[in-house]
Amino acid sequence: MEFRLDLRCLQGKTVTLPGVHDKDGRPILLVTVPPETPPLDIVIPLQYLLSIFSNSSRSRGITTILDARKGPWKVARSCIKQITTVFESGELAHLVVLRPDAFWDKQRVENCTSNKKGNPVIFIPRSRLNKFVDQSQLPLELGGSFVYNHEKWIENRRKVEEFYNDVETTLKDLNELHQYLLQSQTLRASQVENAINTSTDMADSAKMLVHNATEMGRELIQNIEYDIRTRKFATEDFESISPPQDVLDTIERIDEVLGTIRKNQQTIEEAWSNMERTFINAKDLCYLEEGVVRVTNWILGHAENLLNSRHKVGYDVSSAEELRREHESIEFQCWSTYGAYAEIIHKINSFSNEDQLTEQQKDIISQKDFMDFVCRSFALRLERRRNILITSLRFFRLVAKYFDKTSEVFDSLVMGNKVIEFQSAGYKLKELQESQANLDGIERELVKEGEKLSDMLSMPVKDALGREIMVDYSEDIVNIRDILDATTARKNIFSDSVELQKLTLEQVKHIDGYEKDANQAVQWLEDLLQVMLKDHSHVGCTVQEIQAQKEEHQMFQETAKDTYNYGCQLLNASLVLRQSCKLPLEEHANLYQTLKTCWQSLLTVSQEQMTRFRVSAVFHRSVEDQCNQLRDLREAVATIPLMDLGKKKTRVSHYFSCREKLLVEVGRMVRLGRLLRSRLREPLFIIKQLPDLEEDPFDSADDNEIAVEAISERLAEVTGLAEELDQTLQSAQQDCSILSNYSEEICNPESISNTIFLKKIMENQPTTSDVSKVIKANELNILY
Repeated sequence: MEFRLDLRCLQGKTVTLPGVHDKDGRPILLVTVPPETPPLDIVIPLQYLLSIFSNSSRSRGITTILDARKGPWKVARSCIKQITTVFESGELAHLVVLRPDAFWDKQRVENCTSNKKGNPVIFIPRSRLNKFVDQSQLPLELGGSFVYNHEKWIENRRKVEEFYNDVETTLKDLNELHQYLLQSQTLRASQVENAINTSTDMADSAKMLVHNATEMGRELIQNIEYDIRTRKFATEDFESISPPQDVLDTIERIDEVLGTIRKNQQTIEEAWSNMERTFINAKDLCYLEEGVVRVTNWILGHAENLLNSRHKVGYDVSSAEELRREHESIEFQCWSTYGAYAEIIHKINSFSNEDQLTEQQKDIISQKDFMDFVCRSFALRLERRRNILITSLRFFRLVAKYFDKTSEVFDSLVMGNKVIEFQSAGYKLKELQESQANLDGIERELVKEGEKLSDMLSMPVKDALGREIMVDYSEDIVNIRDILDATTARKNIFSDSVELQKLTLEQVKHIDGYEKDANQAVQWLEDLLQVMLKDHSHVGCTVQEIQAQKEEHQMFQETAKDTYNYGCQLLNASLVLRQSCKLPLEEHANLYQTLKTCWQSLLTVSQEQMTRFRVSAVFHRSVEDQCNQLRDLREAVATIPLMDLGKKKTRVSHYFSCREKLLVEVGRMVRLGRLLRSRLREPLFIIKQLPDLEEDPFDSADDNEIAVEAISERLAEVTGLAEELDQTLQSAQQDCSILSNYSEEICNPESISNTIFLKKIMENQPTTSDVSKVIKANELNILY
């Protein structure tokens, strides 16, 4: 604020601020030394006038004019000293001292200047003053044209001072109200309400003072601006007239004061809002405290009583379900309290991390911690009770499910199962295995839940304050143990029955599989018989071909024998299992008879075909040897004419002897060939002997036409060679001229019988019985 003094010290116009400026634009302060005056004290007026200017204006400098033309020089020197003393460094731009003209005439100098460091003092006559100040900026007392009304200036300053005094009062009241509001923020809720009532009156008066001061300041500024405009327009050159610097600084100072008032008013409003907020917070804290007490008392009272009155866990599904529903109703009653608890915790946590806490907030935080401990302890007990009931309900459901399932499986798959139904044995076995696995899983889960429930009941129980309470679950634990023991005993009995039934079903399944495989073996034998009749019933034409067919047929026989042995093994295993399961044996006997019949038929056909192969091989090999012998003998007889007569006789006799032996063998082979040819024309097997065998579309006799033709060719060949040999021998006999000597030998009944025997063999057709006899005889006499 500015320097305060009584404005009466400025009434004598000794120190004035006319509102003019020098050529540099600095404001001018005028000090006039009156004639015949005692020593003047101008320090206080100077200080006051300097306080009117702002710091920036004072830093730019102020020009002071000391009019000492009429007053004593001693007083003037005192004023100079006082001026230089009042002005601080840099504030006094020029100190212009005006001396009377007589002084300058006596001194005979233009001017006299005394420069001190920081305080320049200039002594000049009035005529030289225009060097520093324009004529228009000089008041009338100094010979200028500027009109200065000192009384008006005093009146304006009085108004300004009154405004400043009101502002001081207003700011003081605002400060007191602000301090009161700050102190009220630390009060409790009951005290804050009284403080608000008291501060309301103070706030109303402060608002009135602020309003009056603001309006007064605005009115004062308007009056000052009006005076400035009036003075401007009163001069001809009003554009060159600028407002006095002291007036501008005063307006600026008034604006600052008004800004300070507004700022303090805002501070008051903020403090008021904070106090109201404190009051609201205090009320909220009271509500929070009541809520904490209400939640804590409900948990320790009604909620604890609800849990203390319920300890049972049930003895079956219905009782456990009823207890679970009762517990859900208890939880439903706790929901509203849980909601209030969560809301209280959220509100308290919102201010618990603040740096500055009131005593009430600290108390509520402590109560909150206790409430939190109580609620959490009760929630843990409530959750433990809920888990016990859920586990109990799950346990009794598993017990009921296990007993129902075991009874169902025992009735349907163990007792009500007919093992004679081979086709469904595999399906029933799989179903029984799945049921047993499912029941084993249920039993394991049942035992797990029972042990879990027993362990949970064995654990100690604590109330909401963390104290252990005595709860007797011994009866429930014993009941659970009895149920687990009964379940184990039922499992053992059921497992034994199921294992026995599984073994029976597995044996029936094996019987069904063995007999199906035996049927397959029968089918294979029938297929082998058909393949033999269709593709392997013909006989080759040469020894090599027949030998290859014989080897292939032996492999065929081995395959058939292995198939028959495989079927016999399967039927033997099936027979053992049927006897073990005490099942009827008629179907097994029929299947074995079918297998044996097929094997006998295949064995008969195979042996017949093997006999044909062997006889055919012997025939072709023997005929081939005999043909070669006949040729050799014919060639040897053809060489007799070249020998001497004595040797001819001997050779002819010898060749006749060889011919007789050879013809006996040839006759035998011719009979065998004719019999074999007749046998090959007959079918290999009669299909009617096996009614289940498909009718053969091919005839084995047709397959052997080539073999029959080959046999006929061989017979024709060997017969022709024999006749050629006879002709050659007759020719050799005639050449030796011993026909008469040997005519009796030629007509010998034995020779005639051999020749006739060959012809009869070639002419007669043997019967089937003769063929069979000959083949059997040749098998014994020739093959082996």
